Amino acid sequence: MTDAERAPLWDLTQQSRAHLLTALLPMLLSGVLIVAAFLPVHRTLASDDAAWNSRQYRQLLTLLTQYALLEAAPGTPPAALVERRDQVLSQVSAAPDQLQAQYPHLTDREQEAGVALRDIAALLAQRSPAATRRALEIAATLDTLNVQYQETLRRDLQRHLRVMESTMLLAGLLSGLLGSTLILAALNRAGQERYTREQSESQQREALGMAAHELRRPMQALLLATEALRHTDNARAREKLLRSIEQHAEQLATRSELERLDAMYVRMISAPTPTDLTALVARHESLRVRVRRPPTPLLWMADPTQVQQIIENLVENAIKYSSGPITITLDPPTDSWGPTIRVTDHGPGLHPSLHEAVFQIGMRLNTHVPGRGLGLPLARRLATVNRAEITLHDTPGGGLDVRVTFHLPD
Repeated sequence: MTDAERAPLWDLTQQSRAHLLTALLPMLLSGVLIVAAFLPVHRTLASDDAAWNSRQYRQLLTLLTQYALLEAAPGTPPAALVERRDQVLSQVSAAPDQLQAQYPHLTDREQEAGVALRDIAALLAQRSPAATRRALEIAATLDTLNVQYQETLRRDLQRHLRVMESTMLLAGLLSGLLGSTLILAALNRAGQERYTREQSESQQREALGMAAHELRRPMQALLLATEALRHTDNARAREKLLRSIEQHAEQLATRSELERLDAMYVRMISAPTPTDLTALVARHESLRVRVRRPPTPLLWMADPTQVQQIIENLVENAIKYSSGPITITLDPPTDSWGPTIRVTDHGPGLHPSLHEAVFQIGMRLNTHVPGRGLGLPLARRLATVNRAEITLHDTPGGGLDVRVTFHLPD
């Protein structure tokens, strides 16, 4: 296989691309829902203040408390008090810069609380118990603010996690539901395609069977006519046989067009033209078949080839199931109906309960008689496309009267 003949790997049709996108839909939906659920948690954890849990506030509060106790205690050596104050000042001087670098929004939080970490150094420089108590209050306020913020952060994270859990569960359920729906839709589509394919194959087999059924009759007539032609010297008889051979050869050519089998036997289409029904029924007159027809031509809009097939099938059925004479009668139109073609035999007849069953394809009431159960179903289809109805009636004295009745024009 050359490169030109090899189909590209990703040469997908528009329908295939649509199916691929549909198949990816559950994954895309799950991804979108999971990302949407994770974003609030990510924003909270990625926030500059998300880790505002410094122990420096607690350490500073401890040092200030110890300094305040030393300052308030009588007899505290001045050197010890100075040493403790220097430790606090060192912590206070370093803390703002470190905390501000770590938490850019620290100043905003101090302003919301109405305190500032940098004020502690100025208060301690006053070296008075009142200033120390104020510095202790600032440190306690900042520590409390930090604890409250951490508690709020914890509650937010818990809420976001619950939402994320619910969303992921919902994503799983929706993905499963959507996936199941898509699978069922695909199975249903595959089933419909299989049903359509089986119907098409069944119709093709049906069309081939009916074609074989219809080809057999003119073939047999050709063989009989050619055999009779060999054994006659009568000029008129030879001329009649030659015309019969020509007619049946034309029927063979028409009915053997394989590309038109579906239109001829399944989804039939008629080509109505003004047809002389009198001449059409007269063709079937023979030793066993008598024809009763009006003395003048009876023109009617119908497809002559298809009407010919209808009469052939009805006559063939009558010959199969009876041994006596067959009568074809052409009745003129009435006020309610168009012309009627009647094929009457005097055989065993048919029970009324079976009058509709015989129009089913493959239905054979007598397995001892050769056939495939296609003649009457085909005749009814041909009658329908020519605006006619086929009905079965009992014949007085036994037998069956099959009537092809045309509808009046609209």
